[in-house]
Amino acid sequence: MEDTSLLHTELESMHIAIAFDENYITPVYVLLASIFENNANESILIHAIVTGVTDKQKIELKEYTFKFGSSIYFYGLEEGFANDFALPKSLWWTPSVYYRIMFPTLLPIQVDKFLYLDTDIVIIGKLRTLYEEDVKNVTIAAACDFVDARPELGIMKPNSYFNSGVMLVNRRSWVEKNIAEKCIDFIKNNPEKLLYVDQDALNAVLINDWNRLDYRFNFMFQEKHALIPMREARKQLENVVVLHFTTQHKPWSVLNRNRFRFLYFKYLKKIPRKYRNRYNDFSWNRHRIRETIEIRLSEWSVDYSTLVSGWRRK
Repeated sequence: MEDTSLLHTELESMHIAIAFDENYITPVYVLLASIFENNANESILIHAIVTGVTDKQKIELKEYTFKFGSSIYFYGLEEGFANDFALPKSLWWTPSVYYRIMFPTLLPIQVDKFLYLDTDIVIIGKLRTLYEEDVKNVTIAAACDFVDARPELGIMKPNSYFNSGVMLVNRRSWVEKNIAEKCIDFIKNNPEKLLYVDQDALNAVLINDWNRLDYRFNFMFQEKHALIPMREARKQLENVVVLHFTTQHKPWSVLNRNRFRFLYFKYLKKIPRKYRNRYNDFSWNRHRIRETIEIRLSEWSVDYSTLVSGWRRK
């Protein structure tokens, strides 16, 4: 862990935690760019648990955050942490998804609360309103996910399962209640129950110990968003603060169907040029290229439905 003896102690500072490995350098820069652009007058301190990131890349991240009057502190975990934890096969999950449960045990003791953000997020509003949500009598505040009851986790009621991609964390409560240790025990003893990895463990451990955030603080992709007109997509984002690219439809995937990806690309243009990789899975495969064209044509037809219907009548 880095020396944080010079860590700002101003009560008004916002502490933001992120966790990632070498596969997420570009999305991390995009997230940071969106934070700084929309919260220019705030004192923001970034705390990052990283693996697989070179010393040079860390220096670059430090220099980037410094340009915006911010600082980033790096924390490490013991080698191999989470490597033996259950990890369902997917295109985007790596052991780094488990890192977030360790933040409260690593951050300096003067940090009473912090905001954890996944790295598949862009910020499009002011974070202060989110940061000032009440967590005095609970361990976290989070938004409901689109998941019904999960009896195997002890969650019997619908709308009682939260998404852990955005969490306002009462650090002292987390530490006093040994939440990290309880989560690790659940992960190791119940691998067959982990559909959504550490998020399931957190939900099992934090039952009735969280406050609900409004959807605008964690606006998540749903399949119904795939073919909405762009004008409707923009309208849905009018009051949103945190845009979360959940599911496999990440904006950096060629075959993504996320209509909100334009905001990711907006901030991608603002990061250091060497990291402006638009897609991480592009290949000259005729099947993938054909599917990509079909997706984009279907979106175009929705955006210009009047033009298309007129052309068909001809």
